[in-house]
Amino acid sequence: MQFEPGLEYLATFIAFSASFVVAIVALPPIIRKMKEGKMVGSDVNKPEKPQVAELGGIAAVFAFSISLSLMVGAIKVMGDLYEPPFLAAISVFFIASMIGLIDDISKISQRMKAVTLVFASLPLMLVHFGSEQIVFPFDLIIKVDYWLYWLVLVPIGITGGGNAINMSAGYNGLESGQITVISAFLLLIVAVGNPTSYALPIFASLLGCSLALYYFNRHPAKVFVGDIGTLGMGAALAAGVIIGDIEFFGAICLLPAFYEVAATLYYIVAGNHNRREACQNPVIDSQGRLSPPKGSERYTLAYLLLSARPMTERKLVLVILGLYAASGLIALVLSVV
Repeated sequence: MQFEPGLEYLATFIAFSASFVVAIVALPPIIRKMKEGKMVGSDVNKPEKPQVAELGGIAAVFAFSISLSLMVGAIKVMGDLYEPPFLAAISVFFIASMIGLIDDISKISQRMKAVTLVFASLPLMLVHFGSEQIVFPFDLIIKVDYWLYWLVLVPIGITGGGNAINMSAGYNGLESGQITVISAFLLLIVAVGNPTSYALPIFASLLGCSLALYYFNRHPAKVFVGDIGTLGMGAALAAGVIIGDIEFFGAICLLPAFYEVAATLYYIVAGNHNRREACQNPVIDSQGRLSPPKGSERYTLAYLLLSARPMTERKLVLVILGLYAASGLIALVLSVV
């Protein structure tokens, strides 16, 4: 099922604009309430370690769900619309965000987050909207067994998307910037390849709320996104990819995050318990440039880049976002060949 011709543009506009407005309006009071309630965290990448408001991702939860609900209501007034995919995407976001909220409050293990996030795939599995096939460049299509796709690949995709974004967080503007860049390119890929796809407003909504978050989360951050935002938005990205049947291109857009996933799994298996502490204590020189503590050069993608050349936090984030933009451009080109 797809949008009636012409309504996809209105749906995309409503989803993007409503998401941006809700998030940009909600964030200032959220920041104020977090500070009043002492829900703050230390910005470890600055010498003075300022206290920054936590849980900015709450705004994204509101913005995503409200914008898609408004879009569904508006489009149903003007034409026919099959709403279960959008309700499933909202549910995926909510379940993943609640897992993130628990982690923000009580700090659960990375292994536990990976396992519990599988439950966020249940709404998609129940709706099973999409096709059991993976589209590759040059019109190559691989048909996947029904049970393998919905019971194995979809849960892996949801937990992989959420955890990939979550694992690569930690710098001012990176979490929100990643979602902004990735959702923008996925929006373009769908707009070029299948403009009436139901995935279009999902990516538009993510783009809207992540842009608003970036405004407050960029260097110097006024708010941290938190796991409530990274897990929720990452899982929602994966949901949009599955609904839009662009699994291969979505994976290409996430390529830089795969280093974080691989490194995390490697050091968990290796029993390295110093990784989290090392990542929270970078070496900061007199010019504000960051570098990894000795022995931790390969712990994260950021540390790998910093081991080659120390950089300020602002420049490091721009370099990493540039890598995501390059990956997105590759995915866009491959989607049209």
